[in-house]
Parts: sequence; C-alpha cells; structure tokens
Amino acid sequence: MKHLFYRIIFLLVCFISFSPLYGQSKSPIDIEFTGMFWFTTTYNFQSSDPNWAEMLRPTRLLDDQGRPFADNGSFGISVRPSRVGFNTRQSTAKGDLVTRFELDLVGGGSNVGETFFRVFNAYAEWNRWTFGKRNSVFMDGSVVPNTVEFFGPSGMVLLRNIQVSYKLVDSQKSQIQVGLENPSASSDLGPFRQDFTFREKLSDIVFTNKLPALTFHYRRNFKYGHLQAGWVTKYISWFDKGRTPQADFSGEAWGYGTNISGSINPSSNIRLLGSFVIGKGIQNFLNDGTADVGVQANPTNTITPVNGAAIPFYSLMAASEITLTETLSSTIAFSRVVNDTFESQLSTSFQSGSYLTVGLMHRPIPGISFGLEYQYADRQNANFAGAPEFTLPAAQGNFFAINKIQANFIYRFSKSN
Repeated sequence: MKHLFYRIIFLLVCFISFSPLYGQSKSPIDIEFTGMFWFTTTYNFQSSDPNWAEMLRPTRLLDDQGRPFADNGSFGISVRPSRVGFNTRQSTAKGDLVTRFELDLVGGGSNVGETFFRVFNAYAEWNRWTFGKRNSVFMDGSVVPNTVEFFGPSGMVLLRNIQVSYKLVDSQKSQIQVGLENPSASSDLGPFRQDFTFREKLSDIVFTNKLPALTFHYRRNFKYGHLQAGWVTKYISWFDKGRTPQADFSGEAWGYGTNISGSINPSSNIRLLGSFVIGKGIQNFLNDGTADVGVQANPTNTITPVNGAAIPFYSLMAASEITLTETLSSTIAFSRVVNDTFESQLSTSFQSGSYLTVGLMHRPIPGISFGLEYQYADRQNANFAGAPEFTLPAAQGNFFAINKIQANFIYRFSKSN
C-alpha cells in the first residue's frame, strides 16, 4: 500500500505540472543532435582494476581481498568516454519544455569494463520541474574541473541520479532547488562473507529502498564566482531474507550530509574551484563512492551479532583552470576522501584515498582538443582490530599508489534541425 501511495502522488504531480500543455496548439520542436568522440591512451606504471583502466579511481586500486590487481605496468586504448544524444526544445505558455537524452560507452552493471551503451542523461525540464536522470540536486556541476581524465576528482559530489525536482527560486543571482531522488546504498558486509562465522546469514541480506532521498541546494552567483550549499538526507534499510527468531540481521540507518562548493575568478584567465563534503552514509553521491554502510560487531547480542551503521566521512576537492594562450590551457585537480571506519571493519575496507592530476589541453580549432596529463592516486585500507569471538584475526590494511600518463583526442559535434 505504501508503494502504491507514492506512485499515485507521483502521477498526480505529473498531471498537475503538465496539464497546461494539453489543449494548446502544437508549437515547433527544435531538435539538436550532439556527440563527442573521445579517444584515450593510458599507461599505468603500477596497476588498477582493468574494468576501469582508463579512469582514475582510488577505490579500484585494490581488489576485494586488499591486494593489487596485477603486476606493475599496463597500457590501454579506449573510446569508452564517447557520447551521443539529442536535445529537444518546445515553446509553451509556461516556458520551454526541454528534454535531453544521452548515451555513453562506459558499460555498467553486468557490462562493467566493456565498451557498451549506458544512459548518461535522460530527463525533461519544464516550468521549473525536472523529471528523469540528470545531475543530482545535491551536486554542483559548475565545479567539475576540465581534466584530461574522464572520471574526474573522486571526492567531489558527482552523481547523475533519477529524480523529481523543483526550482523554488530561479534567477540570475540566486537559485533554490529541492528534489526527491533515488536513494541507493552499498554495504561493506561483503568481505565478512568470505570467512566469517555467520557468512551464510550475511548472504541473505538485501538492501531495500523504502523512501526517496531528499536533496536541496542554495546557490548564489557573484560577479567573480559563485557559492553553493547543498544538503541530502536518506533512509537506508536492509532485510535479512533468512531471518529467524534466533538470528535477524535486518537493520536501518539514516544517511545525511552537506556539500559546500564554489568558484572564484581572480583574473580573466584563472578559475579556482573547490568543494567540501561531510556526512555519513551518503558516499554513493561522491564521484568515486565507497560503501555507505559498514559492519559494527555486537557479539553480546546473539540475535544480531553484527549491526550495520552509516559510515561517517569527509571529502575535499580543489582545482585550478588556467588559460595560457588562446588555444592552450592547464588544469590541476586534487581530491581526497576519508572514511571514519569502525574498528570492526575488515582490513579490506576502504579508509582513505587521494586523487591528483596535472594536465595540458590544446584546442587548435573549435570542437577539437588534444590533452596530456600526469595522474596519481592512492588508497589506504582500514586496520582491523580483530574479533576473536568471530575467529577473525587482527590485520593491517594495505596501502597502494599508482602513477599514470594519459593522452586523449576529443571531437565534439552538434547539428540542429
């Protein structure tokens, strides 16, 4: 009944919002086809997850056992960041109705690591409403630096999320937007399934989304930059399919956090960008998100000897974009994510990671660019204190760092009807 209630409310919002469109004479629809061919070559002096070889992800430097993925050194060529899509615009009495649909080739889910179509954007905007998959309301898209590396700094909020959002204020100086978004969550229970006393029970745990995430941001534009403050709250729950009166691993937690971001232009050829995020249980909103929920041992409770809890964290990002000449520019970007891991999280759990890029971009003509970049990333896993009551010994988390060189060629194009 609860899910049916949410569906009815959603349909009513859609009907009320779009009802003024009906009964109008049809106006022309402007269509623009867009695309981006992205060719990249990468040399990794160490190793990382081959599924993300051309992308700099600190979370993917060590495998689920806390070990490097391969021997030192790997070379790769890819076109996975390439995109294609179209935009439409139609005039109405209440403003323009705009839609956007884009696919890239960064396969996900069962196609992770493959060159396979993935929905990048799919949304409609009208009368201050947004429906579909686009940048989260919690995100500040204007602080994403222009790096040669496709993925971007790990610690900034970067999530294209399915949502229903509304702009309460939308002017040149200020913007206030609220949204209901897909919450999603991930856990760090996985490693316990390997050699844990209750591994069969943990295999029965599934995450359930019972409420949407509530997102909000306030943005203020200034002559030489902007400042934005965002907030997110979400309810996380997990269900033990094999629960019994003697053992039930079901649980719940609240995740929340704030994102402070902004930019400043000290001169016409320098742009400084930054963000700071703090909270718990909302790591999935980060560009390279870690687990939202971690393990907390509770051995004195025989019914729930292990509890899940939202992991506290903070992250920061700083970048500079410098225009050197009419065709040459440089970007330096740094980011760091730090999880306040629990003592009962295993040594395979991500604790902290850093991201650094220094690159040059050359644009000889509009639409075409060449880039060359040095990249660095590291990952530190948590130190596990040990749990004799669960026959789990103490272990020190591994540290691993990589250095990469990447070059790319990008051709952007568009065609209107």
